[in-house]
Amino acid sequence: MMPLIDRFSDSQMFPNGTGAPIALEAVDLCMTFNEGGGSQLEILKNINLTIKAGEKIAIVGASGSGKSTLLHLLGGLDKPTSGQVFVDEKDLFRMSEKERCRVRNNYMGFVYQFHHLLAEFSAEENVAMPALVRGTSPSQALTKAEILLEKVGMTGRLKHKPAELSGGERQRAAIARAVINEPRCICADEPTGNLDKTTANQVIQVLLRLNKEFDTSLIVVTHDMELAKKMDTIYTIESGHLKAL
Repeated sequence: MMPLIDRFSDSQMFPNGTGAPIALEAVDLCMTFNEGGGSQLEILKNINLTIKAGEKIAIVGASGSGKSTLLHLLGGLDKPTSGQVFVDEKDLFRMSEKERCRVRNNYMGFVYQFHHLLAEFSAEENVAMPALVRGTSPSQALTKAEILLEKVGMTGRLKHKPAELSGGERQRAAIARAVINEPRCICADEPTGNLDKTTANQVIQVLLRLNKEFDTSLIVVTHDMELAKKMDTIYTIESGHLKAL
């Protein structure tokens, strides 16, 4: 697979033409929820964040602080009250829903606390899904899925359905699925939250290895400080503001 960095244009470099390309950028993101009775709760306030190719960041903070909300906005899964998120130099929230779905599938990968594999399909079929949606031929998609499953230590488990896999195997398959389209950025929401410590460490190593191999940026929301400390930068959300620790 071609490293992601080879696909970036010069226009995505920093102004002086040096440094890593920008994978994702958030500008003045705000999110407010209506609580009823005319009351509003401002969860995120003017969040600005630039993530470069291959960069790894963790977002930590108290429950309810807005960590997952921010991740969903960065991934284009939810719309902010105001602000912008740029992927491939395009503002996600100025796109139609169809175009936003296309950009998410082509340029982003998602890993959740629960794997969300489709029960009726095998591991390799689950991993191949995003590539099939993108228009890759079934044979090519399944070949890529097999290669990735081997990379995450799933050799011999390709034909097994989710119910036949352990929790760690299901999460590794979910990670393989997230990278099959060689995304510029992976958004991971508590990727080790449902695993025991030993299995969590294995999953962390898989994420870090793929981050390095494909130069894919990694945004991790986590309560696991052991995982957070393996990132380049740790951020926390306090009173709606994003701060580097």
